[in-house]
Amino acid sequence: MIMTQYHGYRLPHLCGLLLSLLLLSGCSQQLQRQTCVALSEAVNYCLAPINEQVEQGTHSQTVQFSHGGQTHQLITELQIDQHTMTLVGLAPLGQPLFTIIYDGNRLISQQSSLLGKDFKAEYLMAILQLVYWPTEVVNQHLSSGRWQQQVCQSTLCRQLSQDNSDVVLNAEYSQMTPWQAAIDIHITQANVQIRIQALQ
Repeated sequence: MIMTQYHGYRLPHLCGLLLSLLLLSGCSQQLQRQTCVALSEAVNYCLAPINEQVEQGTHSQTVQFSHGGQTHQLITELQIDQHTMTLVGLAPLGQPLFTIIYDGNRLISQQSSLLGKDFKAEYLMAILQLVYWPTEVVNQHLSSGRWQQQVCQSTLCRQLSQDNSDVVLNAEYSQMTPWQAAIDIHITQANVQIRIQALQ
């Protein structure tokens, strides 16, 4: 998964060759990243610090990305304590791909040099905050637009809309408790689908 330019802003884009390279071992590099990411031309999300409303502990998920007829999968482990959010990405066979740590102010990522500087794990961290954090916390960290619950045919649905009501992102949950749910996400303008499945 890399981040490429899409109609003037950066969004996740899948690349089969890149994910094949992820299976290879290589030197790692430490990079300091930006804590704000663009979800559309008009909507930015800045990572929220950890607070008492966020469930602490270790959460494991499979994350499947689909775009342009290609599908790829990662295993992620998200660890949250009182002050720090750590996201580790693994290949399906367990090889470590990246580690990204957010302390509420700075974001540091450790990743294989094979990924190059265009790989932006903070986008995945932002998506995880979006779907797991309370909606009122997310809304405090959006530059514009609104993240809110919607009526739908799934057990729980949330939608991110721009101020002009254009839909940026949809998320459908298989159950009311997000940490235990399978979550289907559609990033509308980029036509990217993400499925997050909690591992028990």
